[in-house]
Amino acid sequence: MNLDKGLEVLEKTVITVGLAAATLFLFDNVVARYVFHSGFTWVLELVQYLFAWVVLVGAAHGFRAGTHLGIDILVEKFSPAMQKYIALLAVFLCLLFVGLVFWYSIQYTTRIYEWGDLTLDLQIPQWIPYLAIPVGLGLMILHLLQVGWDILKGKTLRIHANEAADALKQVEDI
Repeated sequence: MNLDKGLEVLEKTVITVGLAAATLFLFDNVVARYVFHSGFTWVLELVQYLFAWVVLVGAAHGFRAGTHLGIDILVEKFSPAMQKYIALLAVFLCLLFVGLVFWYSIQYTTRIYEWGDLTLDLQIPQWIPYLAIPVGLGLMILHLLQVGWDILKGKTLRIHANEAADALKQVEDI
C-alpha cells in the first residue's frame, strides 16, 4: 500500500469511527439520562473533541475528493490556459492561508503541551484533542499540493469537482 492510499484509508477511518463513536456516546448518554436518571459528565467533552477531529480531517479529505464548493461561472469564460493560472492562484492562496494557520496551530499546540493542562472532564492532556488542528491542516496542505500538481500536469483545471462536466462526460461515453 502506498502512502497516498494509506492516508486515504486513515482519513476515512478517522471520519467514520469518529462519527460513529460520537453518535453512540450521545445515544448512550441520552438513554442513561432519561431511562436510568443518570449520565456521563464526560460525554459532551469527548463528542466535541471527536467532532473536531472529524471536521478537520474531513475538510482535508474534501480537498482530496474535490468535494469543496466551487463557484467558477466567471472562470469558465476564460481560455483553458488562463483557467489553469487562475486555479494555480487559488491553490497558492489556499496554501498561504492554510499554511499560516498550520504554523500558528503548531505553536499553540506546543504551548498547550508545555503547560501540561488536562481536559476538564476526561482528564487527558489537553494537547491531544488540540492536535486535531495541526494534523487536519497538515493533511490539507498535502492535498492542496497534490491538487496543484494535478493542475500543473493538466489532469484538472479545478480545485473542486465539476459534477456537471463529469456527468456530461459520462453521458457522452455511453
